[in-house]
Amino acid sequence: MVDQYSPLEREAEGQMLMNRRSFLAGGLTVTALLAGCQRVSGPSLRLAMLANAIPAQLLNAFQQLPQGSNIAVTPEESLVELYGLLQQWHGQSAATLSTADWLSLADYWLAPAIRQELVQPLEVSALTHWDELAAVWPELVRRSAAGRLSPDGSIWAVPYRWSHLVVLYDRDRLPRSSAPLATWADLLRPELRRRLVLPNHPRLVLGLAQKALGASANTEDPAAVEGLALFLADLQNQVRVYDSDHYLEMLLIGDATAVVAWSDDALPLLKQYRNLAVAVPPEGTLLSAQLWVRPQAIASVSEQTASTALSWLDFCLDADFATQLAIFGQGTSTRLWGIERSQLPEPLQMPPALALAPDVADQSEFLLPLSAAAEARYSQLWQSLRS
Repeated sequence: MVDQYSPLEREAEGQMLMNRRSFLAGGLTVTALLAGCQRVSGPSLRLAMLANAIPAQLLNAFQQLPQGSNIAVTPEESLVELYGLLQQWHGQSAATLSTADWLSLADYWLAPAIRQELVQPLEVSALTHWDELAAVWPELVRRSAAGRLSPDGSIWAVPYRWSHLVVLYDRDRLPRSSAPLATWADLLRPELRRRLVLPNHPRLVLGLAQKALGASANTEDPAAVEGLALFLADLQNQVRVYDSDHYLEMLLIGDATAVVAWSDDALPLLKQYRNLAVAVPPEGTLLSAQLWVRPQAIASVSEQTASTALSWLDFCLDADFATQLAIFGQGTSTRLWGIERSQLPEPLQMPPALALAPDVADQSEFLLPLSAAAEARYSQLWQSLRS
């Protein structure tokens, strides 16, 4: 496999989303799901995704639809493994290759996938629910052949769920006189010295620092952000460790007082542990979306199979999918962007502080591709911070 990642992409190692979860949901196991497949006729829909990406109940629900089909799932444990599948398939003959109809990829990895010609552009005009999405979603996946945002580019993916960075903390480990954590700047408070866990991901850490200072997380020259060097130096003094694998466990066992986490990872813990609290900084946060992409190497398919593949995308953009994803997967559908907390499915309404209010959403950002010169600046800044 040829390594064509940029330095920052290699550094990230696919840690944009939760890394490992069991492929179990509400008692419905893979075995039960496969048993259900045998009851549905029609062509098989092949999906490759993180093991937690779609709750098993939703896979089963699609199979029961008139336009549904058998579903064959290739669950992977990390985004790196999924990206490796795209690279592996790209180097083989499509005529004999067993690929997936759709592969789930994080938006951070879309640009290199396009650049390496691992995915193909999509025709979304036949999707019933595409025009119902907020403008942020087509803007995110409309890219040039170089993977950069482009209003004249092609649509390369269909986003179906998203999450946002939050500050998750143990209120019992703060001094009784301390105010609740609220902003990114609160990560510099004395009571968090060496008690903070940040993601082991350069763009996330440097991005939240820039958001704290009112700058964009996609600034081409971070050195031009006033006060960034001092903020990062102070932040480094707060960090116990940079970790994207065991940070939640560290919080639960008391090795950390606060962690920066993804909202869909934080939600189950907030429902289970009353000592935990959460903050979404009002100055804006960082976002991540999971997308369905079409592997470039996929073999030609029949009209019926192609129709089933499009039906799956429409299913993932439907309002019922959004509700069921919240219930069984505690995830947020792309249909739920920019709406008030009271309009969210009930499982996503509590705790109130976790929801991304529309005004904060307007200040939040996805991590976008950088120029080669900007990547070098970010990489140098990250190495300097860590050393």
